[in-house]
Amino acid sequence: MIRRVAATLLVAGAALAGCAAPRQTLGTRSSACFRSLPTARVAVHQQGRLIGVRRISRTHLLQDFPQAALPPGKEFCAVAFSDDFHGDHVDKPAGASVGKDAVVIVTLRGTSVVQTWLVDRVPFHIRHTA
Repeated sequence: MIRRVAATLLVAGAALAGCAAPRQTLGTRSSACFRSLPTARVAVHQQGRLIGVRRISRTHLLQDFPQAALPPGKEFCAVAFSDDFHGDHVDKPAGASVGKDAVVIVTLRGTSVVQTWLVDRVPFHIRHTA
């Protein structure tokens, strides 16, 4: 009887601990891309308001940015900011020389900027919790 009660308490305690355990994701497909926020923020020199973050496929990126020079990889992170951007004030500029939005393409690991596209409107759906 005591063993059964102890086992029940142990299982219940483990279940509750699992519910309260800290998580490193938001439970969305784009969760991995939130690691790229600091890298993207540096690429736009700490300027602009965050529009959102999105995990995006190579195919989709090339549809929206046909001239994109992408390294090997099937997926990337897109981090978009809103402001008045100039190519000489962002890292690895691409596209127009000025734009109302900057779309920073970052490797999926979130450590390297691929390109920063300056556009007047982000060409795909992007938001804070994509």
